[in-house]
Amino acid sequence: MTLQLYKVLPFELNNGNTGRGSKWFSSAKLRKEFEKNLRLLGYERKPFNTAVTVHVTRILGLGQRLWDSSSIGRGNYKELEDALVAIGWFTDDSPKYITETRFFQDESRRHMGSSIEIKIYNNEKP
Repeated sequence: MTLQLYKVLPFELNNGNTGRGSKWFSSAKLRKEFEKNLRLLGYERKPFNTAVTVHVTRILGLGQRLWDSSSIGRGNYKELEDALVAIGWFTDDSPKYITETRFFQDESRRHMGSSIEIKIYNNEKP
């Protein structure tokens, strides 16, 4: 695998422990907000031309605690991924285009504030 893209996004990854059960929660609204902010940051691009593996790292801010490993991918990442599809990072989020997504946490960069590191690797062997 070869690293194709590296970005640190100024968003906070949440674990979905609040709001999802509420009738007021709107995943479409959250996706649109991510999309709007990604466009404002100038992160539009053409989709990768190969299948990719995505590594998502939750960078903890001051006062935040590490989560259980299973909690990292269950929150708002899906809406962020859908927004990345909308701005052209991926043709689609199906297994044909994103074969694997791995989640990590990093408490060593708290000085950066809560953010999300995205690393995208192509799946072609060199």
